Amino acid sequence: MDSDLAIRNAAIEHCSALTATWGDAVPAAELTKGFAFEGKQVKLVSWGRGIFKPEQLGDGPLTLVSSLGSSYADESLDGHAMLYDYAPESFAWADNGLKRLSEEGRFVVMLKQVKPKPGSEYMIFAPVLVTGFDDVARKFRLNLSATRLAGVVAQPQPDTYARRYADTISKARLHQAYFCRDTLSAYASRCCVCRLRERPLLDAAHIVSDRTEEGIANVTNGLSMCPTHHRAFDRHLLLVTAEYKIEIRRELLTDATGEATKRFLLDFDGRDIDLPRDTRYRPSPELLQTKWLLACS
Repeated sequence: MDSDLAIRNAAIEHCSALTATWGDAVPAAELTKGFAFEGKQVKLVSWGRGIFKPEQLGDGPLTLVSSLGSSYADESLDGHAMLYDYAPESFAWADNGLKRLSEEGRFVVMLKQVKPKPGSEYMIFAPVLVTGFDDVARKFRLNLSATRLAGVVAQPQPDTYARRYADTISKARLHQAYFCRDTLSAYASRCCVCRLRERPLLDAAHIVSDRTEEGIANVTNGLSMCPTHHRAFDRHLLLVTAEYKIEIRRELLTDATGEATKRFLLDFDGRDIDLPRDTRYRPSPELLQTKWLLACS
């Protein structure tokens, strides 16, 4: 494997680790840190540059950024594909580099902004293939659903079923990233049950699944929770009443007398959840009641 491809693989591994830690909304500050490769630090992104190539890379750009409110007309197509504008003509090296990557079947990283400043956050798509370009329209076509590549051979065009599947997955990831961003922001990045304020450890829990008709894509259908209370909520061990009271279902516990169960669950029974200060973002009593009825039926 040549050194350029090795650096790209290291970037993908780093992006996978970031997503594993932060989910689909990675803080810009974490992306700025870059990643280690053969004892040296490699930059992943340079803010202000839509197309970025670290100095260690020779075959072309590594990272593309799609910002909220950008003057560029980046356009999502059908969920798995995106059109990405050429760089200004004074940065022709960037466009030429992406064309070369397209011809060689080499992948890049796409950072799609899902939260504005301050505290910007980005969804990572990686690896992403540059599947084509149009010099007249001055746009690149990107495949956001590329599978992990072992070499430099371009991925074949997906069939209709694969395209629909990729479309669903990409849209679901974007929805979840926006939902997570808005929910955690509404709750000031703390668990509504135990008030843990460690952002990497917090989830945006749906009250009613977004796969159901009642599961609206709105903060009022969400709760900010740590993983323990999120799982307890999903498993119906912990419920929140329409009056915002925590209810622990003792009859479902397997160790109701255990010290850990008491500390992590039973001690919160009957308490109020921590609510967003802005009343517009408080959980819907109707959805909480729907959840309660589904859990107890």
